This record gives sequence, structure tokens and C-alpha cells, in this order.
Amino acid sequence: MVEKIVEVVSIADARKRDGLRMVCLAGVPSPWTEAAKGIFRVKGIDHVLAQRGEEEPQDAASQWVGHVGVPAVVYGNERVRTGWAEILLLAERLAPEPSLLPADPEQRALALGLAHEVCGELGLGWSQRLVMIGVSLGLREGDGFPRQIGEYLAPRYGWQDGYDEIGKARVLDILGMFSRRLDGHEYIMEDRLTAVDIYLATFVNLIRPLPAEQLPMVEVIRSAYTSTDPDIMAACDERIRAHQERIYMRHLELPVRL
Repeated sequence: MVEKIVEVVSIADARKRDGLRMVCLAGVPSPWTEAAKGIFRVKGIDHVLAQRGEEEPQDAASQWVGHVGVPAVVYGNERVRTGWAEILLLAERLAPEPSLLPADPEQRALALGLAHEVCGELGLGWSQRLVMIGVSLGLREGDGFPRQIGEYLAPRYGWQDGYDEIGKARVLDILGMFSRRLDGHEYIMEDRLTAVDIYLATFVNLIRPLPAEQLPMVEVIRSAYTSTDPDIMAACDERIRAHQERIYMRHLELPVRL
């Protein structure tokens, strides 16, 4: 397969185009965005990445897609999609093969449930963000985002006192579950690549980012993304780490271009 170079365009340019466009932040490896990029890559779906140009207003993206956050995916004149599941289902529709969901209904339901445990509310990403907010607010040890970023993120994740501990407990449970599923297997389901593998590999970057030569990012973000919690790092065990490396090496972009 010939590797495609994904074009990065301004918001204004993206608005003029047809086809598949995804609004994302420059230089930030948001796992929800990186997972969507990985899905499009595996399926060979042509798309462009839309990032705010230096001369564009701060609200250029929201003027187009609304206040939905990133990633925001626009296909033709269809509605804006921002949730992980709706982006995945759009990709499955646009490129049925290779399918990233099992054909069997029960296995498909299981795959979507496992994906929710990574991407959904109180999933791995959400819960680790609660832990990271606790660090930023000075409630936990570690090198987090600056306090003002933690204060910005807190209401977006429904922050209340003690939510960092709830988040940590969920992170440990979810990592433990995936580690057990990987015992003796290279993939999460059916011993073949599914969307669940892409989600887990990209979201583990919130705990143990890929090395700088594979995933370049500014130091303040890398520090915030690198967990120093001994319990979480123990739960992110060799099976999880080997899976992350295997999925990136076999199926995703290296080095990652943000």
C-alpha cells in the first residue's frame, strides 16, 4: 500500500472543500483525534485535516462546526460528527473494507462496549483526564498542565471533589481488563485488528506516550501526558505496552504528525 500524505489546510480552505474534513488542534496529540486519524488511515479514506491558520480568528472553527470541540468531522453537507462512535460508523459506511467492527452482532456489540470503555464517559481517556486535572489543581503529585488549563478542563469533565480518585480507580479497572484480554493474544478481539485496538493504542499515550522520535510534542504536554502514579504505571503493564507498540508499528503512522 502506498502511503498517503494527509493534507493540512486552514479552516477557511476546509470550508470550501467537499469530501471528508476533520477539525483538530495543531501540535496536540488528543487521543480522540489520533484514533480517528488512525481509523481513516487503516481504511484508506481520503481526508484533510483542518487547523486554524495563524491569520484566522480564534473562533474560526466554531464559526463553522459550532462549539463541539475536537475532533469535529464534516463529510459533504452532512451533519457535524464529533463523538467517537459516530465517527467510527461514518468511516465504516464510507469504506466497508477493511471493517473495523466484527460482522457478528454479538461480537459487534462487544466491540462497541469495549470501545466505550476507552473513549466514552468515564472510559480510559475520560478517567485519566480526571487524574490529570487533579495533578493540575495540585491535588495529586506529578507534572501536570498549568493550573489554568486544569481549571478549563474541569467543568468539561464534570469535575467534583474526589473525582480524581474515581478516575484513578476506573483507569486501573480498565487497564486490568484489557491486559487480561491480551493474555496470549496480539489483538483485543478475534486475533485481528478492530477499532478497539486503535482506540487503546492511541489512548495509552495519555499515560505512557510513545518516545519523542515517534510522537513529537512540546515538553509541557509530554510531561502532563506522562503518568507518574505508580499504581497506574504498574497497571499499564507489558501486555498493554507491547500492544501499543505493535498497533503503531503495524497499522498506524510513525512518526506521528500532529
